[in-house]
Amino acid sequence: MRIGLLLLLLLLAFSSLAIPPKPINYDSLFQRRMAGLAPVQRIDWAIQYAVFLNGQSRFSEARSILQTSLKVAQQARLKARMANLYELLGLVETTASNHSLAVTYYLNALDLYRAQHSYDNQQHVYSRLLNEYGYIGDLIKSKELAQQITGLQQTYNQISTLSLRYLDKAEDFQKAGKTDSALTYHKKAMTVYWVRRNWPNYYSLLDGYGVRLTTADRYQEAEQIFRQCLAYSLRQGDKRRELYEYMHLPEPLLKLNRLNEAQRYATLALNRIENDPERQDEHRAQVYGLLTRIAETRGQFAQALRYERLTNQYWNRVQSVEKSRQLAEVEARYQSAQKQIRINELNQANQRQLNQINWQANGLIILVGLLGLALWQYRTIRQVNARLSSTNTTISDKNRQISEQAEKLSVLMQELHHRVKNNLAIVSSLLRMQSRRLHDPRAVQAVQDGQRRVEAISLIHQQLYQTDNLVEVGIKTYVTELTESLVLGYGFDPEQFDCQIDVADIQLDVEIAVPLGLILNEVLTNAFKYAYNDVKRPSLQIRLQLTAGRKLLLEVQDNGPGLENAIPSDTLQSGSERSSMNKDRSFGQRLIRELTSQLGGEMILTTHQGTYFQLLIPMDAGSVQR
Repeated sequence: MRIGLLLLLLLLAFSSLAIPPKPINYDSLFQRRMAGLAPVQRIDWAIQYAVFLNGQSRFSEARSILQTSLKVAQQARLKARMANLYELLGLVETTASNHSLAVTYYLNALDLYRAQHSYDNQQHVYSRLLNEYGYIGDLIKSKELAQQITGLQQTYNQISTLSLRYLDKAEDFQKAGKTDSALTYHKKAMTVYWVRRNWPNYYSLLDGYGVRLTTADRYQEAEQIFRQCLAYSLRQGDKRRELYEYMHLPEPLLKLNRLNEAQRYATLALNRIENDPERQDEHRAQVYGLLTRIAETRGQFAQALRYERLTNQYWNRVQSVEKSRQLAEVEARYQSAQKQIRINELNQANQRQLNQINWQANGLIILVGLLGLALWQYRTIRQVNARLSSTNTTISDKNRQISEQAEKLSVLMQELHHRVKNNLAIVSSLLRMQSRRLHDPRAVQAVQDGQRRVEAISLIHQQLYQTDNLVEVGIKTYVTELTESLVLGYGFDPEQFDCQIDVADIQLDVEIAVPLGLILNEVLTNAFKYAYNDVKRPSLQIRLQLTAGRKLLLEVQDNGPGLENAIPSDTLQSGSERSSMNKDRSFGQRLIRELTSQLGGEMILTTHQGTYFQLLIPMDAGSVQR
């Protein structure tokens, strides 16, 4: 009896350990983030949500969100956001195999990126257009775009273009049969995205690297690469990449004579294809081709014949659809040409009617000119109108010049903030890399704290170049993004973390926003580091309001042990380690006091149901805008 009870308890324990962690509900997360924000402030979150929906093959939802955001951006004249939205709309249509519509969206995005002198984004759109023209089969356009891409790379020789150039070289070596050189340059292209922490592109290239390894008969390495990509797709919930990994894994497993595993992944691929509308027939044909080879290897020739028939059936359907698409495009081009001819004919008819009207008007003027008094009045009116027209022309020219100068200044300021943000990102990356090379925990902690302070400043410059307001920061969006990034950065689950943010929707001058952001970053960092070690349900309250006396009030409250017991027990093993922790916290407090003094404010740091921080900053009339 006791032995049976013990076995039952052990079974329950192992089953509880096997329960996977609860996945993050991204739909709920994005809706929660966008709640309470102004329409313009929702655009960035809408872009991220649309990317997520596109990865889930939820094309109609992604189109709806992007088109709604595009209308808001057009009304607010946010050209940078308009360009991003056009590019994402093109990406959605590319994924849905609507290549002609995707080209239209990409061309709109390219025009806007050119007007903003955004070379990096032009490079990306050029590459997307090149792929689309390849799908359509327009070789002339493909050749023109390849020349433009080469010219852009020579003009703007930056790290963002390295990956594309490395991939071009890899393709050249692959065509020449130099597989090792192709793999080397492909790996260099992956390294560029790894350094920039661009994980979606990195894993996309990593998957392509696995395909090259398969071609080079390096099957064990290819299997490991595909399994890494599969793990990433499962973590991100990327169903389409998960499908591709299921399709790629059977090939190296078949070559390694692991037929059961190869067939299992091929079956998983078939099941996933049913939920993915993109290129279903083509994908089924590829998977059934793999199953045919697996059955032949096993000697199951009857089954292999059935798979071969299915393969041919789906390939025939793919070719039929491709021919229908080509015919539809030819018909559409013919109809467009006919419409253009009709438009030209209507324009010619309108011009003839306009000429007749002009002749009639001239005749009336001649008749009126025969009257003496009417002639004098007419000449007088013409002279006045001429002077007014000249004055209006001069004013219009001046207004146009002022508008062009203002627009250029706005673009330059946005580019300046963009470059500052990029430079701060480079500094942050260098600090992160440096921390990985250090062995002293105190040095690692100091470098990581410096990195987060740099990222707090970088977030302000990111907001400045993303909006048309170049001197004021939307403090509500900034505080929300800073808090959420720190929650994720310190490994807390947003679903298990009670975070209440009550921030007034106001605009702060950069002179105030930067030190205020550093103060808030320091207070929140101390809370995440010391407050929640023994807390079951972490809680954090942030309040930032403008008082009736024209003062800015910042309050931060956590539910930790407070100031006296904030140091974790496991750091009290030696006097030197505790001294290091106190020095770290005293440096942060000293930084807070220095910044508070710079702002002319008053601060309170005490224990009240946890650690309570209060900052009161006097504001003048021009420092804040509602």
